[in-house]
Amino acid sequence: MLTFLFVDEDPRSLAALRRLVRDLPGGKRFARCVEEALALVREEAPCVVVTGDLLPDGDGLALLEQVRARHPRTACALHAVRPPLARDITWMDRAAAPSEVHALLRTLGTGSATHPA
Repeated sequence: MLTFLFVDEDPRSLAALRRLVRDLPGGKRFARCVEEALALVREEAPCVVVTGDLLPDGDGLALLEQVRARHPRTACALHAVRPPLARDITWMDRAAAPSEVHALLRTLGTGSATHPA
């Protein structure tokens, strides 16, 4: 089953993402830090992980690298102001319009993402 994991320290950002993705197929899980996110990943491997870049107990890129090391087929996206240096991590521009973010998430869910939002 398709599962999305969203990670951000800001509860308002998580609430906005929750509203934005409610119509996407599959389960959605939410975490506010690296430790919580990794616990959820151990419970169930997500198909898509989207994280902010700054988390209270680490950085989002390091989290995505840990997820990718355990689950190489998981689509990973950094929801940040600047694109990540890692080429295999999708960039979701924090300033992108919600419709662009939604379209990218839909694409990530189908496994065919190639362009950042």
